[in-house]
This record gives sequence, C-alpha cells and structure tokens, in this order.
Amino acid sequence: MVRHRIGNALFYLMVIVVCLIVLLPFIVLVSYSLRTSQEIFSFDVGLIPQRPSLEAYRSALFSYRIGGSSFVDWARNSLVVCGIATAVSVFVAAMSGYALSRFRFLGRGILWFLIVLTQTVPWIVLLIPYYALLSDYGMLERLTSLSITYVAILTPVSTWLFTGFFQNMTAETEEAARIDGCTHFGVFARIVLPLSLPAMSAIALFSFVIGWGDFLFASVIVRNADKWTLPLGLTSFQGEHRILWAEIMAMSTLITIPVVVLFLYLQRNLVNLVAGSLK
Repeated sequence: MVRHRIGNALFYLMVIVVCLIVLLPFIVLVSYSLRTSQEIFSFDVGLIPQRPSLEAYRSALFSYRIGGSSFVDWARNSLVVCGIATAVSVFVAAMSGYALSRFRFLGRGILWFLIVLTQTVPWIVLLIPYYALLSDYGMLERLTSLSITYVAILTPVSTWLFTGFFQNMTAETEEAARIDGCTHFGVFARIVLPLSLPAMSAIALFSFVIGWGDFLFASVIVRNADKWTLPLGLTSFQGEHRILWAEIMAMSTLITIPVVVLFLYLQRNLVNLVAGSLK
C-alpha cells in the first residue's frame, strides 16, 4: 500500500514537472509582453514584472503600421485565408475519408498510398517549383493562392485522419438507411456527418492551426504588407536597426491565445481522433 502511494506520488510529481516545463515558455512570453522594451533589457529577470504595463499591446494593436496595414488587417487576412482553407479541406477530406473507409474501388490502394506518401515529403522541397508555377500563372500576391495552397497541404492529412475515424465507426445505422432507400450521399450527409461532428471539429482545429502558424508559403506567395498574414506581420517588428521585443511578445501572445483556448476546448476530441487514425 505504501509502495503504491509512493508510486502515485512520483507519477503526479513527474506530471507537474512536465506541465511546468511545457508552460514555462508561455509564462515567460506573457510576462515579457507586460513590460516595456527598456525593462526587458534591464536586470529584472523575474517572471512577475515590477510595473506591469499594456503599452506593448497598445503599440502593437493601434500604433504600429507597415505600408498602411496593421495587426487588425493581418489578423483579418489570416482568419479569411485559414477559415476558407479549413472549411474546404475538411469537407473534401470527409468525403474522401468516407469513400476510402467504406467502398472498394479500383485504385483505392494506390490512392491511399499517395495520401500517406504526401506526409513524408517536406514542404520546402516543393517551394521552388510551386513558386515558379504560381509565377507563370500570375497568381502571386493573392490571398486566394494562399488559401488554395493550404487546401492542398491540409486535405491529405485530414483525409488520413477521417479515414481512421470512419473505420472505427460502426456501419449498422448506415446499412439500415440504405435499406430504407437512402442514397450513399444521403447517408453521408444525414447520418455520417452529424455523427462525426466531434471528429470534424478536431480536424478543423488541426487544419486551422497549421495555416494559422504558416510562415514559409505565406512569405513566398505574398510580399505586400496589405496581404500579410499574422506570422509575416510578426516578423516585421524585427528591423535592421532595432527589434521591438515587447511588441513581439505582445503580438505573439495575442496570436497564441485563440489556439490555446481551442485546444483546451477540443483536446479530448483530438486525442480520440489521433488514436483512432493510428489504429
């Protein structure tokens, strides 16, 4: 009994230590966002600022501008691009994953192999030929091109996750609906989609976060400040002669908070989804 209690105590102690290690960077981020640039370079290295200030947030939100564009404009661009890409990729991936999990058709194995193969190719390998392709078709400096890019990136991994989820979903209700005369698409729209809302929300979150934090493709496709997304706007605080560290911390906090809140709200769905896809 004593040994069991000691084991539990050590286990929870390890969990607390791991949680502190994971949370420490975010705590430091929030702490330094509540300071001025002068305080950041002072000898005050404590986690709690002596004179907390929202000046960095006010500067990042209302004062800082590049080419007439501000944080609000970049946030709107990110929301539009990531929202459209997430909606399209999740809908297409849901239909693809359902087809791969329920139907047997010619080329199904090859298609599944190609979907899995896309996860082994680093994005940067495709950057130069993709940039040349967009340049030839005059599709640079367009948020539409960025949305299409994210759809192409997100759809394969979303299909893989949906396939694992549908394979672990019982098909008795679907078979009963087909016996009653419902079409395949009717079964998918009226039965499968409502039952898969938890999985769809988790996959949508996963897809949204990938686009929300992307810097690589956004920096290549869009250059004008009015087309920037939040990661591009964040890098603009680092100039040739000075770095606005307080504003960088404040803007990073604002970018991170929505993602953290969504992850905390949907974490159970995400864990169950990944576990199902691995099966």
